[in-house]
Amino acid sequence: MMDSGMLHFANGSVPLKPDSMSRALELASDPWEVKVVQVLSSWWSSSDTMEMKTSGSTGSPRLIQHSKSAIEASALRTLQHFQLSPGARIALAMPAEFVGGMMMVIRAAVGSLELEVVEPKLMPSFSKNTMDFVALTPAQARAMCASKKHGQQMGQWKTLLLGGAPVQSDWLGGLSKELKVYESFGMTETISHFAVRQVAPILEDAFQCLPGIEVSSESNGALSVQLPNQSMVQTNDAVEIVNSRTFRWLGRLDDVINSGGVKVHPSAIAALLSPNIAEPFVVYGRPHEGLGEEVVLRIHAQEEPQDADQRRVELNHVFSTSLPRNHAPRSIEWKPMEKTRSGKWKSPR
Repeated sequence: MMDSGMLHFANGSVPLKPDSMSRALELASDPWEVKVVQVLSSWWSSSDTMEMKTSGSTGSPRLIQHSKSAIEASALRTLQHFQLSPGARIALAMPAEFVGGMMMVIRAAVGSLELEVVEPKLMPSFSKNTMDFVALTPAQARAMCASKKHGQQMGQWKTLLLGGAPVQSDWLGGLSKELKVYESFGMTETISHFAVRQVAPILEDAFQCLPGIEVSSESNGALSVQLPNQSMVQTNDAVEIVNSRTFRWLGRLDDVINSGGVKVHPSAIAALLSPNIAEPFVVYGRPHEGLGEEVVLRIHAQEEPQDADQRRVELNHVFSTSLPRNHAPRSIEWKPMEKTRSGKWKSPR
């Protein structure tokens, strides 16, 4: 095996090993590069644990302590599953302060990989076209796919891992058939993803657990995850269990809309609507005198567009042909939406 991988910043490169961190800090000219050095320094410190920050998508961000042995085991599961050997080239275009970006850095250190760090923006710019493994948010990948230049670059990648938000399938057809694209499923509590499903060129409908992970559901349909150390992580995700290593995600239990006694999963509705709505949007529940809650579609915009009436007609036609009865949004609105610090769109509360 190689003694170490390499860390590539805009201003230069250093070996991925502890005694190179002083030089790495000198090369780090931007905050996202400095954070990568901080993650590596923490990884190689004498402490047996590391702190990881939750994204804040289901509440205020908080810190969670994980043992380095558990973090290393998570990194190795990913390296083995995606067959990333020493010297493989990977890229980081997400903030290293959250678990998704942090684990990309640690995988590079554990696996002796070549790690390129770029600015975590909507349309990342990579210095090299050929990549063995890239992790992006769905919003980043969608934006890149819509650009001819960036889309051609993506065609030279081997594997793309999407995480941080549910993947809508409407744009995946524009990707190269040679690029394998996976949606990840995980959280800070499980040290990044513990399950993946391929979404292109093959579209799988269920998540497959990585080796050593098993899943089950509680009486309310909530997902429970058993990690290799036998510890259990209870989630608030509604799932359909296929077997102990396979499940279908339905949505968040705390997002379920009870409309006239019918339980509606907003994420499932959003997946069906995504091919028909180009802008960011969310489906959420709003109090209703007769139904308890009504299903509402909010499309991100500063104000209602001039063709709003026509679009309502078109969308209502989509509702009537694509959605089960009682699941269709009763109201369509164009209003601004907010993001969490990690870039996820918030549902109105």
